[in-house]
Amino acid sequence: MSKFQSLQAETILLHGGQEPDPSTGSRAVPIYQTTSYVFRDTEHAQNLFGLAEPGNIYSRIMNPTVDAFEQRITQLEDGIGAVATSSGMAAITLAILNIAGSGDEIVADSNLYGGTFNLFANTLPRYGINVKFVDGTDPQAIDDAITDKTKAVFGEIITNPSLYVFDIEKVSEVAHKHGVPLIIDNTFATPYVTKPLTWGADIVVHSATKWIGGHGTTIGGVVVDSGRFDWNNDRFQDFAEPDESYNGLKYVDLGAAAYITKLRVQLLRDIGASLSPQNAFLLLQGLETLHLRIKQHTDNALQLAKYLQAHPAVEWVNYPGLEEHPSHELAGKYLKQSFGSIITFGISGGREAGRTLIDNVSLWSHVANVGDAKSLIIHPASTTHQQLNEDDLALSGVTEELVRLSVGLESIDDIIADLDQAIEKATGKSHTNKPTQEEIAVQWLLHSPFDRSNGVRKKVIATLQIDQDQLAPLETLGYEVVPVTSLRDLNTEVDAIWFDETVQSIEGEVPTDTIVFASDRQSTALKDAIVITNQSPAKIALQLRNGEESRQPIKI
Repeated sequence: MSKFQSLQAETILLHGGQEPDPSTGSRAVPIYQTTSYVFRDTEHAQNLFGLAEPGNIYSRIMNPTVDAFEQRITQLEDGIGAVATSSGMAAITLAILNIAGSGDEIVADSNLYGGTFNLFANTLPRYGINVKFVDGTDPQAIDDAITDKTKAVFGEIITNPSLYVFDIEKVSEVAHKHGVPLIIDNTFATPYVTKPLTWGADIVVHSATKWIGGHGTTIGGVVVDSGRFDWNNDRFQDFAEPDESYNGLKYVDLGAAAYITKLRVQLLRDIGASLSPQNAFLLLQGLETLHLRIKQHTDNALQLAKYLQAHPAVEWVNYPGLEEHPSHELAGKYLKQSFGSIITFGISGGREAGRTLIDNVSLWSHVANVGDAKSLIIHPASTTHQQLNEDDLALSGVTEELVRLSVGLESIDDIIADLDQAIEKATGKSHTNKPTQEEIAVQWLLHSPFDRSNGVRKKVIATLQIDQDQLAPLETLGYEVVPVTSLRDLNTEVDAIWFDETVQSIEGEVPTDTIVFASDRQSTALKDAIVITNQSPAKIALQLRNGEESRQPIKI
């Protein structure tokens, strides 16, 4: 590869920080499931412990599998180095403790993930670190809050759950005017969508558990250092004072890598919130498909947001991809038209309607996570933010009617259908474009020859006077076709009945809720059935097989 050739993000997602294993030729990153590493000799050990040369000592501090993940994230974020941690909260905690101690202050956007808000409002103050919460959309409020004790400004690229886009460029100018670093949580955007370090942030943190991992299987976090902030000043004396645990090392002497090195060899060593090699491997697997997943997440989320806007039981919809959103312009600037997959909306009926909605979804999963490949739903006021009092709840942007959606990768039709039926049960109102009972029944019958609601069985279609040529497609697709001369001949339970239009009279009873394909003339005798007039089930089944159906249900 040419010295001057640079790789695009999609390529870095698969190759960054790793080459085939030199000893085995393994193309995938090996899982180095080990606690410790053999030293070549005593001098080698001495050099490693004294930070005189790089290398592995103990997997609490560094591990080759974890290192590959750290290097890949570093390249994606365009930083100088990264430290992976056991969780996103560990990443945030270490990022703060690396620069702040008792008597210091942090200025933070009040619109934060509930766990981060609790860390800042309750835990850090117990250790003497005071956090001032301000309106992150107002740079002047941030400016006014900074004092000589301030060690960092903290914000989320897309606030949770308010979904405002943080103006990194403008706030970084404010922070840097005071000689203070800006820390950005880039979880909701991911490094594929935006690189906060290139817009002026100094430190980036992630909960890699979310979109980076992408499948709800792995807890992890990461801190990324820009290498651009000058730590050699009176506000950050810890960086200039000798660290006696490393023979008097001064971190400022390490230059651009001062912050991230201190975090690794001091805090990760002593606190031990390390990422396991197994989890690092799983997060690397997630990175390889991040660009593909982000596109589908965003496409689904935008369609769902527009659907909710038109729903009579929805009071408001909050999504940066909507033109009406107050951060839509900033989203276009920072997020490259990938507006994320989180939507919040207000349901008519408040808290109780929200609870009823969540209790009636089936495709959506009621969990406290976000960023899964599956669609997730939660009512923050009673779950993720329930530890907050009324004032803090309002400060964090959570209201009682707010429902948060993490839109997954399923079919958007299925995503909307499940949410719509749950909203209807919660409010008595349905979307005006809700498919009819007949449309739903036909989709169920003809999208597959198997009923999987209780094990697996073939669907049964009884036919009256239908030519064999017409029946052949259904049999080929796998349906059990039962020709009869009269309904009285039925001795098995059927899912549907198909009448030829030449049938003059219908003798016998049609079971309730049976799907019947009949002519207009015949339909008058089928009061209790789900009647589909003037349609061939064989033609519809082939249409579905051939992928000719639109994004809307088949029209009957």
